[in-house]
Amino acid sequence: MMNLYTAIGTYKLNTRGLPTVVCGNREYGMDAHELLLWTSLSFRILTYQELRAEFYERERELHILGELDFDHYLNRLIMRRLVAVGKDCTGVDALYDLLGHLHVQSIPDNAFIKAITFCKLVLFRKIPFHKAASIFRSVSLEPMEERILSLVKTQTLSTAELILCTENGISKLKDNDALMEALYADEETDCNTIISECRVSETRFSVLTAIANLYLKQRITFQIV
Repeated sequence: MMNLYTAIGTYKLNTRGLPTVVCGNREYGMDAHELLLWTSLSFRILTYQELRAEFYERERELHILGELDFDHYLNRLIMRRLVAVGKDCTGVDALYDLLGHLHVQSIPDNAFIKAITFCKLVLFRKIPFHKAASIFRSVSLEPMEERILSLVKTQTLSTAELILCTENGISKLKDNDALMEALYADEETDCNTIISECRVSETRFSVLTAIANLYLKQRITFQIV
């Protein structure tokens, strides 16, 4: 049995300057160990062994050894729905179990924010120009990755919905009404039936690969609705 984990939500500092994660239109505060674990999974997909090893390594590096063990913090974040877990016998099935129900949200490509951040890195943190520039170098996207980004540009879609859109040859959705007409025209169809049907879709291989790559390239985040 393979277990895969990833982070849900987006990181931000609240009005008091404290680290929080925004997930499902709510802000969640975290203690140091929860934040360490969540950030270890941000824009990454790890197995249990990989995540556990990284957690203890970073805990030692940061000198924040705690009284509770790794599983306590992991289970707490899973219960709070800030970490997702997928389990199955094969890698692709575990990946679908992990991502199938999650909603994919695009990250705006804001040139102004990138320029300000670049200046801060060079002027204040004294990072060499070429190294700072490499951080913001655009990563080329595959056609399927471009298609996924186009679909989630105007609204947040679940991984299962993206698989079904691809299977039906849909590359753009104008609004939520277009989504309902394209995928939910049948009264018997709902989110759960789509998740179940797409579990065995041949299209899931290419779409799951594209979504995982976009996440690793920091072009999308995962959310729950």
